[in-house]
Order: sequence, then structure tokens, then C-alpha cells
Amino acid sequence: MTPALAVDAGQTEIRVALTGERDPGPAARAAGVQRMDGATVGADHVADALFTALEALGPLPAVEAIGVGLSGFEAAREEDLERIGELLRARIGVARVTIASDGVTSLLGALGEGLGAVVAGGTGTVCVARGSQRWAKVDGWGSLLGDDGSAFAIGRSGLNAGLRELDGRGGSEALLAAAAQRLGEPAGIAEAVYRSQVPTRTVASFARDVAQAAADGDAAARSILETAGRELALTACAALGRALDSGDAAVVSYSGSVFTTGSPLIEAFSHELASLRPDAKLIPPAGDALAGAALLAELGPELMEDREMLWSRA
Repeated sequence: MTPALAVDAGQTEIRVALTGERDPGPAARAAGVQRMDGATVGADHVADALFTALEALGPLPAVEAIGVGLSGFEAAREEDLERIGELLRARIGVARVTIASDGVTSLLGALGEGLGAVVAGGTGTVCVARGSQRWAKVDGWGSLLGDDGSAFAIGRSGLNAGLRELDGRGGSEALLAAAAQRLGEPAGIAEAVYRSQVPTRTVASFARDVAQAAADGDAAARSILETAGRELALTACAALGRALDSGDAAVVSYSGSVFTTGSPLIEAFSHELASLRPDAKLIPPAGDALAGAALLAELGPELMEDREMLWSRA
């Protein structure tokens, strides 16, 4: 099989791999790519970030196709995608470019070509469901308007609980201590976030501290994770409801770093899913978003066309 390139382009990290099969080979990693906003972050910025990651693979053989799961795909205009595709073809000589929501690559990685829904929870959150007749996407609206249950949402709630404690408004002493350890003196926590190079990533990184505080017994941290789990289940059920027909099996899986934050989130997610959709079957993912990007590169335009989900040009 002719080699292809698989790219999982998240906000925190980009992973790339060369593959001639559905399972990608050893991955190279680079800094993540910010969501396109049409101003400071445009198509050229995204393409440069992808090239930086691809360069880490070293000299490339001739490749026929590339599949890119892109965080923030929903914000991309047609001309943005055309530009990224043009640059990829020009610089790496690839014949076919397929770019999709990172929710699509999470779904393809977790379920292969099967039907169902996959919640992708990393810095942001998006859920993609695939039915026999249609796709559906839920959330993926970015940190200002959505991304409920994401690492950003968890980190923000954790930092808020710490700052409430600092104010004397009833927060969490453990989370205040964790924030101070990560970001500096308590009075400078907010300034450290706002002055960081990418505040969204800084806030999302605090999700790890929330998870540790929950594991250590902090009630506020545990509650934050449980709330995130319930939100993620609600997102999955909304996607199932929009994508599936009556004869389609309701299968749900998951992907991303938030599902490694500990049992409070996983248990709340599973319990809420069972409550909202008793017919839904929760299964562990068969593969991750990078494996999904490899399948995206392989299938390309054979996938059900939906401009809100994916874009392909040969």
C-alpha cells in the first residue's frame, strides 16, 4: 500500500505518523495549533504548524494521501481549507488531502467504519456521531462559547475554586495551593494566566492538578470532575439523537485526555449515559485520533460528504 500521512492536530499537541496501513507507525510530536480565527490565526499559521510537526518525521517518501484531524475545523472557511490543501500539496507532494474535525478522527479511531458516537475531550470538547444516513456534531464551539466537560472547562473551574478560596468566597484550599504551585504566588495566579502565551492551554493544563486533588480527596475537585463527566454524557446523547435512525445501534466511545483524569469523571459519564440513553452501549476505543487520521487518509472522499465534518480534495 502506498504510504500516507496521518495528522492529529490538537490545540495542545500535534502528532504525525507515516502509515501504509490503518494503524499509524511511530508518531512524532510538536506544539499544538491554535484555533483559526480569521485574523491572528489563519490558514498559513495552521499549515506552518502542520509542517513543523511533519518535519519531525525526517525525510518523507512519496505519499499519496494525508488525513488531518484538526481542532477548530468548524471555524475554517472554504478558502482556509483550500489554502491549507494547496500548501500541503505544494510542500510534500501529496495527491489527496482530507481535513476533518478532530471529532471525526476520534470517531474513526475509536469505532473504525462503524456507526455510533465518540466524545473527544481534550483541551476542547467535540462529539461526532455517524448514523446510516447522516453525521452530527455537538459542541466544539471553543472555550468562550462551549467545550463543556473539556480540560479547559475542568481547569477553569479548578482555578475558579482556588481563587474563590483566596477571596474568602468558599472555594478549595487544595486547589488554591495547586494553582500557586503551578502559577506562582496566589495573588498573581490570574495575571499568570492572562499573560501566558496561550491562556487556553495554560488553563487546560490545570485539569491535571484538579484530577490529582480529587484523587487526594478534595471534594470540590471531585465535584468538578463529576460535572464534566455528566456534561460529556449529555453531549454524546445529543449527538446520538441527531445522527441515528431507529434501526441504528447506539454505540458510544470516547477519546482524549479528559478521560484519563480519574474515576469520578468516568463514573459520572457512564452513569449519566445509562440514565439518559439506556439503550446505548459504552465501549472502549479501538484506537485513538491518530489511528483515525490514518483511516481518514485512506478513505478520503469515500466517506459520507458533510462540509461541517470534513473536506477532501484530490
